[in-house]
Amino acid sequence: MKTIPTPYKRLFQLFFLGLIVSAVLSCNPPNQNISVKLVEVDSVSIWIQNAKNSSIDLEARKQGLYKAYQQNKFQKNDSLKNSNLSKLAYEGYQLKDSVFFLKTNFEAQKLSIKLRDTFGIADTHWSYGMYYLEKELYERAYYHYYEAYKNFQITKHEFFSGKMLYNMAIIQKDVNDYTGSEVLTFQAISIFKKLEKYDDLYRCYNLLGAVFKQMQEYDKAILYHTEALENLENVEQKGTFKEVSFNNIGLVYHDKEIYKDAIAYYNKALENSNLKNQNINLYARLIDNIAYAKFLSGDTVNVLQNYHKSLRIRDSLGYTSGIIMSKLHLSEFYEKYADTAKALLNAEEAHKLAKKISNNRDVLASLLLLSKLDTKNAPYYFKNYAVLSDNLLTEERKIRDKFTRIRFETDEYIEKTEMLSAQKMKISVGSFIVVLILSLLYFLKVQRTKNKELLFEKEQQKSNEEIYSLMLKQQSSLEEGRLKERQRISEDLHDGVLGKIFGTRLALGFLNINGDDETIAKHKLYVDELQNIEKEIRTISHELKNEILSSQTDFIKIVENLLKSQSEISNFKYKIINNNAAWDSIGNKIKINFYRIIQEAIQNINKYSKAKNVKIAFDLIEDNVCLTIEDDGVGFEAGSKNNGIGLKNMRSRVSKLNGNFNIESITDKGTTISIFVPVEPDNYEKSL
Repeated sequence: MKTIPTPYKRLFQLFFLGLIVSAVLSCNPPNQNISVKLVEVDSVSIWIQNAKNSSIDLEARKQGLYKAYQQNKFQKNDSLKNSNLSKLAYEGYQLKDSVFFLKTNFEAQKLSIKLRDTFGIADTHWSYGMYYLEKELYERAYYHYYEAYKNFQITKHEFFSGKMLYNMAIIQKDVNDYTGSEVLTFQAISIFKKLEKYDDLYRCYNLLGAVFKQMQEYDKAILYHTEALENLENVEQKGTFKEVSFNNIGLVYHDKEIYKDAIAYYNKALENSNLKNQNINLYARLIDNIAYAKFLSGDTVNVLQNYHKSLRIRDSLGYTSGIIMSKLHLSEFYEKYADTAKALLNAEEAHKLAKKISNNRDVLASLLLLSKLDTKNAPYYFKNYAVLSDNLLTEERKIRDKFTRIRFETDEYIEKTEMLSAQKMKISVGSFIVVLILSLLYFLKVQRTKNKELLFEKEQQKSNEEIYSLMLKQQSSLEEGRLKERQRISEDLHDGVLGKIFGTRLALGFLNINGDDETIAKHKLYVDELQNIEKEIRTISHELKNEILSSQTDFIKIVENLLKSQSEISNFKYKIINNNAAWDSIGNKIKINFYRIIQEAIQNINKYSKAKNVKIAFDLIEDNVCLTIEDDGVGFEAGSKNNGIGLKNMRSRVSKLNGNFNIESITDKGTTISIFVPVEPDNYEKSL
């Protein structure tokens, strides 16, 4: 039996529907209006179904949607019309018709408010949230998801309330508010567990895995990805969720630099022989991830071929973010194997694409790569990297603050309007309790953050000590090697070359030279010259052997290396003066903190000062080690930058050393930082 083509099938349905309507009209003349309305309702439904049919041309689907919208206008302002508007708005969103979606969803929300349809209001906010999230307008998306969440709670629709919590958690994760994302996700999990919604539980645990990966708590990340897979066992339509989880676990091991395990999980995902047809984007990502993990582990087998294979797939799909990642990986590959031209070409293409789609993460990655590859323009790229990084951090902080204000301001608006009603007292009491609970939650969150900061600071201090020790050992090894080589040269000169010259001179002295007076005089002159050469070599030999290794030189050398590398970025001249500070008798605690303070000061000079000259001076005055950092940059007005995090860190370090910190700055004249730290037994040879 042949299948009726889709256009004829629609005509057949309409014809059949017309016969039914005619029969109804002939049997029931008094109810003519009701019959007409039946045709209108059914035609709206049919046009919406047409819009959903992916086998129909996109433009035809849109036209069907517009016809359904026009037909729905003839409906009364009732729940059916409102329901149709919501469906039309959603299909407009699916067909990427932004103008139609915004117009229709606005009308649906307006009608829902008029009908006091709380569920309808929540549904329209949900649609707005999806739309703005796709546009990466996180503040607007978060606002609408939160409004939807509140209205779903009023209607006691727990499942959709959980959905909104999950959506808000995704946004907070995307703006690096990991603690906030974690809290909302656990709230959603408590709802989905009660309702036994295993597919949503899978998504929540998968999100937690991603959050803890970003927080570098890798064991927890693997734990939650495993929990996601366990919930997936209870889901009927699994799709490629399992392969997605295997890829995510592989990424965790990748970040832990356990590349062998990462590759094993990537390959586990590729065991699905049908993955290329089910999810070609994931297939390309897995190929690229395997190649990158192999590259980082030093295995070059098929790496370049897989990079190009993944790039071809992504290019055929027009998946720009994937193309950028492939080109960044190719650039790193060519950089390692000394093909600078290809490395630079791929990095530049990645940078252009990332800027085109406003993918700031990849813009930063490409700038950092370009600063390494293009030595001529390295300062330009590095400066752009620093500026963009700072701007993104500031923007993320603003968005997180706005999220908090959204939650407070919307509740505050409700309180003010409802206070005009008879339940004024109850609402006031309820508001007080809510504020109290939120304050407590905020306090707990702040306390938790402080605890994490203290733990991080402790670990950082330990790392600082280890880093400095390694730097000191490296410098000492270099000095020791240099001196050994000087000693060897000294001994070779003294015992070898000098001895041979001495023997040659004596032999020449005993020769009986016959000739005129001029020849005899020249002979004596050459013998005397050999004796002078002997003296010069002996002097050089003694000077080479008398130099000793100095720990004072080690610390000053480390500081000099820092200034040398930083001066190449901002093209400033530097000078180091060490008056009376004997670094061999000063503990590592002071050295490390002084080094970090100098490092922070130089970074500030690079970013803001535009200085041409920098001077670092050390001195020992009445048992106080003194550090002075001067620059001739643009300076700043008193109080304008004193609260920056860099200066706060400097003050904190000096405070821990029981010292004094002072900063003086004059606009267009420069800045001077003075630090005095007592040299006490407590500061000797102690780790941070």
